[in-house]
Amino acid sequence: MTTYAQAERSSDSPLIITLVLAMLLWGASWISGKLIASLAPAPVTVFYRLAIATIGMLPILWLVNHFKLVTLRFSTKALLWSLPAGGILALYNQLFFLGLHDGLPGKGGMLVTTTNPVFTFLLATILFKQKIAKRQMLGLALGLAGGMCMIQIWQFDYAQLIATGNAYFIMAALTWAVLTLVSQQGTRFADFLLFSTLMYASATVVSYGFAYDYSPLSSITQYPSFYWQHMLFLSVVVVSIATSLFFLANQQLGSSRSSSFIFVVPASAMGLSAWYFSEPLSLPVAFGAVLAICAVYLINNKVAK
Repeated sequence: MTTYAQAERSSDSPLIITLVLAMLLWGASWISGKLIASLAPAPVTVFYRLAIATIGMLPILWLVNHFKLVTLRFSTKALLWSLPAGGILALYNQLFFLGLHDGLPGKGGMLVTTTNPVFTFLLATILFKQKIAKRQMLGLALGLAGGMCMIQIWQFDYAQLIATGNAYFIMAALTWAVLTLVSQQGTRFADFLLFSTLMYASATVVSYGFAYDYSPLSSITQYPSFYWQHMLFLSVVVVSIATSLFFLANQQLGSSRSSSFIFVVPASAMGLSAWYFSEPLSLPVAFGAVLAICAVYLINNKVAK
């Protein structure tokens, strides 16, 4: 019997390369997010990030429509799917910045990026009755093991993992897994760019509710230029561009295959954290990165029928 995982086609190669680059940008976002996490309340930062990302999508939509790069399509069902997707995205970002405020950026990134593909596969199996091939199960195990090696899980006790921002990261991973499945359904009724724009707009409205008590619209000028420089990167580059490319891959490759590439993020997140924050790198970290790359290969490689 054929599993739900599709064999990698040669035509997927440009999409996969683009997806890997997007994952590298996600790794960099942990560093940028950590640098500004203490400069503003998390709900305010989330609102600004999503609002700027929504605005950043407008010139992208104009360009692809003007040069006929993507055929923009839309239906009311896409709008209906974008509403819950936006709410989930807003929640994910709240958890993201709450975790960054308390935890180490590299090790926090390990928890999200190594558990997210596992959550996505499990949810897809439960909700859609899709089967997991043996090689994919091995890939998930290797990816999870690689993440645990990079975080050097044996150095932490249970209380440490739960008492810090790491608990937020675990909840963020589960939230993103749900978002991946919801967005896959939504992009059946619209192209990935329009759906992403609708989702970001919906998330902006929801996140404003979280930030309302901080008067985010009237307090814009109180934050330094350093904050806004990183906010532009986190919003336009990471969300408008990199995250939208993830949803393109989600539309074309399916939720399980696209989420598996998140295993690429730990190596970049940990490497950049080591460089910028002087977080130590060791042999277990390097070994874990190798396991994570092997996991992506196994999950996306051709499987037996």
